[in-house]
Amino acid sequence: MIVHLATSRGSRSIRKHLWYCPALNKRVVSVTYEQLLDVEVWHRGVYLFTDSERMTSAQKVYASQLWEKLSEKQGAFALLNHPTRHLARFRLLRKLFDDGINDFNVHRIEELDETVRYPVFLRYEDQHIGALTPLLKTRAEAEDWIAQLAADGEQMDRIIATEFIDTIDHEGLYRKFGAFRIGGKIVPRHMFVGTHWEVKQATNTKAAFRRREEYGYLCENPHADRVLEIFAMADVQYGRIDYALKDGRIQVWEINDNPQCNSSLVRYYKGRFGRNLFSLAGMNRAFELLESGIEPGPALEAQVASGVTREALCAR
Repeated sequence: MIVHLATSRGSRSIRKHLWYCPALNKRVVSVTYEQLLDVEVWHRGVYLFTDSERMTSAQKVYASQLWEKLSEKQGAFALLNHPTRHLARFRLLRKLFDDGINDFNVHRIEELDETVRYPVFLRYEDQHIGALTPLLKTRAEAEDWIAQLAADGEQMDRIIATEFIDTIDHEGLYRKFGAFRIGGKIVPRHMFVGTHWEVKQATNTKAAFRRREEYGYLCENPHADRVLEIFAMADVQYGRIDYALKDGRIQVWEINDNPQCNSSLVRYYKGRFGRNLFSLAGMNRAFELLESGIEPGPALEAQVASGVTREALCAR
């Protein structure tokens, strides 16, 4: 059994991802943090604590105490992603820059001083919708956009400035690599190629059909060791990392602990269907490896003396 824990808003992500992998999909149970007080027993299996960026303080308290209770039963549960220990986007990217892994830095919008390297773009630190702005070449341009976003009612305390690093190749193309960590395994998920600096998916050009190149990435898993090290730095055992290469070096964009599959690509670009299934098979094997370490036995009673009320768990 694989139990996917998420907020009500994020609870569909793994279902969407596993739409094309029935063998794994049948073993997944989705539980929201809002439902935790309704669970009577916890069956043995693999537990994915996800969606930390959307969790409320009360949900983090209850989920952390649940983690501690389940961890007392050695061999009964494989627990991935502690609810409060991982590095979220801003802290992770700042650490990667400080440690010389990333060549670009991130900044709070109130910290746009002389150390900032332009251009930058603005985005939410806890969402996965991409950039809010085009590339901003000067501090004055950035401040103008900050004022405009504030006037539009955006939540300014959650917006950060990210320095732009150009990963374009000699053909004028950008690549975004995506890979999952599932326990101790790195599973390559996709390699999207596009003509815009922000690659959200493969674009409908000849770049979208570089099948051999993407198959090579999926089969060879060339960055697995380095990617696993970065996941370990973030203290994330389940999630997807998005990154590019600059002069052969990994540049990390983010780690998402509740990633979705861009299943629309299967509809629009049928040439990716085989590569989709190939990657999902790798994910299935990684989950099976985790499940194989679970010892048989009775379920665990679900009582957690947290003091968290139902109203607090469901509040937004």
